[in-house]
Amino acid sequence: MKDIIIKTQGDSYKGCFMRNEFSEIDNPYTLQFSYIPPQFIERTSVTNEIVDNFVRNVPTYRGMFITGVRGTGKTVMLGDIRNKISSRKDWIAVDINPESDLLDSLARGLYLIPEIKSLFVKAKIDFSVLGIGVHLENAEIVASNAEDALAMMLRVLKKAKKRLLVTIDEVTYSKDVARFSHALSSYASADYDIYVLMTGLLDNIKAIKNNKSLTFLYRAKVMELETLNITAICKDYEDTLKLDRERAEKLAFATRGYSLAFQAVGFHFWNALSKKKTSEIDENEIYRELDVTLAELAYSKICDELSANDLKVLYAMAHIMEETGEASIKVEKIREETGMTSDTFTTYRKRLMESGIVNGKTYGYLRILLPRFERYLRFRNEW
Repeated sequence: MKDIIIKTQGDSYKGCFMRNEFSEIDNPYTLQFSYIPPQFIERTSVTNEIVDNFVRNVPTYRGMFITGVRGTGKTVMLGDIRNKISSRKDWIAVDINPESDLLDSLARGLYLIPEIKSLFVKAKIDFSVLGIGVHLENAEIVASNAEDALAMMLRVLKKAKKRLLVTIDEVTYSKDVARFSHALSSYASADYDIYVLMTGLLDNIKAIKNNKSLTFLYRAKVMELETLNITAICKDYEDTLKLDRERAEKLAFATRGYSLAFQAVGFHFWNALSKKKTSEIDENEIYRELDVTLAELAYSKICDELSANDLKVLYAMAHIMEETGEASIKVEKIREETGMTSDTFTTYRKRLMESGIVNGKTYGYLRILLPRFERYLRFRNEW
């Protein structure tokens, strides 16, 4: 750490203090959701697959979902991909609120883009029925509703050789989503260049895709986010926090590749460095702050969304981990602890694996993926 001595002017020091290169207000890690943080580890493989799908001449999928447990970085990836695609000269990207009237919001969002608005004005289309633009006495086409207005807009964009990416964060099933999907199918049939990228929890995405009448979204591909690369996290901590390899690696493994934990560990360690030298920082204090952050920002909500039997399995795993010190737990032990039959246990094992909370890649064993989640479960269950 480089220390800078700041002194007052004069023959004698009237005061001095030490300031290092770390400052809380300059912390590059963040606990805030919904935007791309300064310290950001890109999932290159998944990102490239999604971008390449949309920008090729004939996309394999017009719609795609990004899913994963809370705190895995779905929103960050959505924003990163939106930025990458919108930077292309032949593309426009519009983000819409999942709680809004989707068709109306998309039409308004498009109209608010200056360069696109000028195309609509030139085409003499009257969108005043939506409350946007002005009523044109000499309009060649008059929109009667949001769905028709979007069709007119997409026709203009296609003529201008522009392609549209629509992004929606944390989508859930609703009648409006169903209406949106039917409209998208209609636009796709007309060969308009509109594509959709959404994020959502797996159960919410299943609720949408299980409705086979929603042809457009039923056919959308689901991309599940895996953990961040531990080596990449280690290198980030070495470079950003100025840590030696051994300490950076220890902190990186503590995150288990969980995106929120990566940010939280970096955030709390950086703040500690603004007050102390590296050698004076107690890692246990960092982990205690990490526990609070994970509980408040993710784990409480994750558990609230689980069923009683989901939690029963997790409590059993956490209890066995505490007693044995083992990270991978035999399925047989968990079944004994829960008293579940093989068929019943298989149902909840599958649910927890699909949700991204546990890993069952090793046959006959389960492992909790979320960092220090077993500690949170212990305190939540109060055994």
